Amino acid sequence: MANVRIDENGIPKGPVYEITEPGLHRSGVTAVDAADPEDTSGAIDCSGYEYCRLDLTIDGVGFTSLTVQVIFWNSRQSKWFGGASRQFTETGRYALAVPDARGSIIFLKVTQFSGTSFSLSADYVLC
Repeated sequence: MANVRIDENGIPKGPVYEITEPGLHRSGVTAVDAADPEDTSGAIDCSGYEYCRLDLTIDGVGFTSLTVQVIFWNSRQSKWFGGASRQFTETGRYALAVPDARGSIIFLKVTQFSGTSFSLSADYVLC
């Protein structure tokens, strides 16, 4: 049974949402990922959580665009499968929601870059 809040009369009020402290997913990424990761080391394990928020910091010189994609691990096939992608056309700090992370193992992959140079870091929060 899911954890629920109980009011003063013993009536369930709704689910309890636990939010993790921010954790480091990727740091100092300066090149497009040439391939999917070999395994799940370095990935985010969302077991027991429904959503994942990725907090991205993107810096760069001569920056035109950067595209990232959330990929999902299929444990039966031991392969990654592509999820949604997002393109950024300015450096800055961004929050990227992954609402369909429910219990999955995910990884943020850099799929495209246009410009002179970039640096990407990504923290994550599970809830």
